[in-house]
Amino acid sequence: MAAQSLEDWSCRGMEGGIRDVTPPECGSIYKRTPATSWPFKGENYNAFHPPTYFFAAGLGGQTISELTGVDFVTGARLVSAGFVALGVAGLFLAIRAWRVNRLAAFSGALLALTTPAVAASSAIVHNDAITLLAGDAAVWVGARIFARYKLGWGVPAFLAFIVSSFRVVSLGAMLAVAGVVLLACFMPKVFGLLADDRQDLSRIFGATVGAAAVPYLFWNQFQAVRTPPGYIPAIDGLSTIKLKDSALHYVVPTLIDAYGLTDPRTDFYMQPGLKSGATFAWAGILYIFYIVLLIVSVVCMWKAVDRRGLILSTAISPFVTALVVQVREIMTTSGYFDVVSGRYAMSTVALHCALAAVLCNGKRAKWLFVFAVAGCVFMSVGVAMAKVP
Repeated sequence: MAAQSLEDWSCRGMEGGIRDVTPPECGSIYKRTPATSWPFKGENYNAFHPPTYFFAAGLGGQTISELTGVDFVTGARLVSAGFVALGVAGLFLAIRAWRVNRLAAFSGALLALTTPAVAASSAIVHNDAITLLAGDAAVWVGARIFARYKLGWGVPAFLAFIVSSFRVVSLGAMLAVAGVVLLACFMPKVFGLLADDRQDLSRIFGATVGAAAVPYLFWNQFQAVRTPPGYIPAIDGLSTIKLKDSALHYVVPTLIDAYGLTDPRTDFYMQPGLKSGATFAWAGILYIFYIVLLIVSVVCMWKAVDRRGLILSTAISPFVTALVVQVREIMTTSGYFDVVSGRYAMSTVALHCALAAVLCNGKRAKWLFVFAVAGCVFMSVGVAMAKVP
């Protein structure tokens, strides 16, 4: 990592240690303390991520710092907050594309913001901040195909390319939509499409998957050329297990880990200093809500042909995300995650909230609004109650 990053890490502190290692004291970088004294040997283990978000956060953070006088990290955090704000606004518009009234669409967008992983991403310098926007793209593309029957391949491919250039795992929602498009190639009538649409649907699927692969493969190859032979990252084995001949049956159950998106028992994303009983309580309520939502939507809306694309895309999206995560890990490190974090499925929050808005469209929209406002209250009270160190 750059010297400035290591210094910021030391001077801002950290709650607890990583493998019993904590950052050296503030100012250590100027004492020629070796980078290996920091956790993970001071390595940037996120180098495999495409650079688009980091370029935006770096340039934006520097510009905000110069214009306002705040420190660089605060400026970069404001960039993340801006991405999340755009994600909430974009989700409102994407939900509206499904012919949903304004109150239901607003309530769905607000509910996304109360999801702990989304809320946390607005205050950190991390490419998690763009995943709600990535989900917006999937919601809008789904409406374009399944509700409005526009079958051009260019727009879905372009959006998949942009999302992939920010963060590959954020493609979960878009690839889920692409998966349903592939299903529609074989059963177009199920989605209100015609047999003659098969060729257009196959083009959408192929172009979306191909466009998503290009930025990842290019950046992965670029980094591979710069990687020393035999290099083993310091983070290796922290969250992963090496895949052995008989271990594949351990991988399969992890493909459903991300359902519920925010399990407070095993997978909570708020910074330790922001946790409290209220945030945990809301995370548990939302965890149950997102799972029940899938079941209720199938029972209540399956007869609506133009809604089936959204229902199925949402239903398979956590599975698709986990599949992408595990396949990538197996191919690159011969390992797998023993637990696939719901945080990796953040882009699918947009699909879940869009599905909730469509389900509650009409007179029921007020109840979704009340639920979303309750989430805001829980999260706000939870942060206020937390014992910040």
